[in-house]
Amino acid sequence: MNSMESVIGTWGSAAPGQPQLRFVEDGRVSGTDGCNRLAGKWTLENEVVIFQQMISTMMYCEGVGTWLSGAASARVHGNALHVYDRARLEIGTLVRES
Repeated sequence: MNSMESVIGTWGSAAPGQPQLRFVEDGRVSGTDGCNRLAGKWTLENEVVIFQQMISTMMYCEGVGTWLSGAASARVHGNALHVYDRARLEIGTLVRES
């Protein structure tokens, strides 16, 4: 499996209030931070997923962690997608959906 194929697919959980991202081959990404819908584009540069032109709805959801809305990049390690903010600090992890 090449690097791009290792990213393609769904990461996270479809359960209510849980974060999830879906990467498709044409460079689009969509999902939810558990409350708000997210959409944008992604590219792969030196094994790092770079999020671009990300948009999000802006609803308030009590008790839901919305860390995924701060995603700037990510890296695949096995069956986990480690997500980083603009300061390159890890803000969370999503597991590949089986």
